[in-house]
Amino acid sequence: MSLALFRTTLKLSQWAVGAWSAFLLLYGLLIMLLFPSLRESALPLEEYMRSLPEGMLNAIGLTEAVLDEMFGAGGISLAGFLGQEYLTWWPLIAGIYAFMFGAGAVAREAERGTIELLFSHPLTRLQLVVSKFTSFLAIVAMLVVTTAVGIGAGVLAIGEQLDMLRLSLAIAQGGLVVTAIAAYSFLLSCLLLDPRKAMAVAGGLMAAMYLLSLLGPLLDPFSWLTKLSLFYYFRPLEVLVRGEFALSSVLVYVGVTAACLVAAMVVFQRRNAVL
Repeated sequence: MSLALFRTTLKLSQWAVGAWSAFLLLYGLLIMLLFPSLRESALPLEEYMRSLPEGMLNAIGLTEAVLDEMFGAGGISLAGFLGQEYLTWWPLIAGIYAFMFGAGAVAREAERGTIELLFSHPLTRLQLVVSKFTSFLAIVAMLVVTTAVGIGAGVLAIGEQLDMLRLSLAIAQGGLVVTAIAAYSFLLSCLLLDPRKAMAVAGGLMAAMYLLSLLGPLLDPFSWLTKLSLFYYFRPLEVLVRGEFALSSVLVYVGVTAACLVAAMVVFQRRNAVL
């Protein structure tokens, strides 16, 4: 890994990272501030959720047990409200930045011709891919921390209680989803060497997986296809409401990330004829 390239990548991304971090922080804070006024008016939401097909509910982690704990005599719980109104969307929001960053990580350097300048220094192809991806891991960590800070500030502002360990696990699981999205986007970047094409394919793939996770359970007898979606294994409500964290999701996300990263290294290493 090249520390110089790592630092340079972070420096070039600082404005984008700052904007996304601020958005995630402020959105989490806003959701928390809205909770007191919406807590006791959640009956229509509960009725709507319970009317959804069981397969669709299970796809987003809304089992009967979770619903029963989300909605009590006093309305919706803070954990249930946070999970439903924010964290279920979090990987999709942060995933937009992930596929944009990953799709352009290598392809943009090739398009601009700056990759030749990079290779004029003592830098190998493997070091380039690893350095770029490692810088994204640092960015994901920043997004996770700022999200937790925004939610934590909101919890303090409204004087409520929230299990911070469960919150940390839920956001960390979302961070793994985003990392996996970035990993396959890196692979597409190395394969296509065209940032616009790589971004279009990566973004389309993310949208397709999200729709599959929502609508797949309705496609009997092909509901098993939902397991091909990265979003299928993300269950923030189970973590926040019931404290159930599936270690299998970690294996899926780490496995996809590792496989795509290794494939990106192999592909980029063999692009001698192009670069």
